[in-house]
Amino acid sequence: MYSLVIAEAAIELVPQILRNHPSIKNHCKRIGRDSNEILLDISYHHKAMVEQNIQKWWKRGRPDIVHFDLVEALSTPLFKQKKLKVYVSTIDNKLIIINEGLRIPKSYFRFERLMISIFNELKNDKSPNLIELRDNVGFNDLIQKIIRPDLVLGFSVRGTKSKICDILRNNVVDNSKNYCFVVGGFQRGHFSETVNQACSNLYSISPYSLESHVVIARVLYECENYTY
Repeated sequence: MYSLVIAEAAIELVPQILRNHPSIKNHCKRIGRDSNEILLDISYHHKAMVEQNIQKWWKRGRPDIVHFDLVEALSTPLFKQKKLKVYVSTIDNKLIIINEGLRIPKSYFRFERLMISIFNELKNDKSPNLIELRDNVGFNDLIQKIIRPDLVLGFSVRGTKSKICDILRNNVVDNSKNYCFVVGGFQRGHFSETVNQACSNLYSISPYSLESHVVIARVLYECENYTY
């Protein structure tokens, strides 16, 4: 069994500290929504994020990255064959658990609406069928208490240069074990020390800085073709 974690994912509702900022208010007025009905998006909210100096602002406000990642992962034969579990661990310690059978919207605008409803349902103590959202679940809690993998393999430009086939050959050696892959769900920077320390090994699969959905596509494709 494989697990995929999109770590420190840059998806969240606009934080309370930003909701009275003029740029947030103007954006809400322009699209006709309340501030609790929009996702933080650096394309629109950069000024508010910088001026309020929210923590790690450069790693936040890119929900489109999560959308790309989920469309890629949930479209694979591995997921459809129920051999892959997918988790989104957000930068503000929320956990999105993707259950079997979910078909993620291909349209970003439909995805955005879905995620806004999911985040607001958490506040109302409602639980959707195919996506489960939990609050105050840190990355270590996800790894140690929920996934409990035998091995955690992270992918980062700071990792050891290696081909995916070699990574699988050297690490994925027992089909009775649970292997967890970790990719970053943010646009800038690197994994936090918390994520780095949780990874058994950290690898780089390209001399280039690849977008996370490309890494996911390549790793999962190799997993489909790999035999123990």
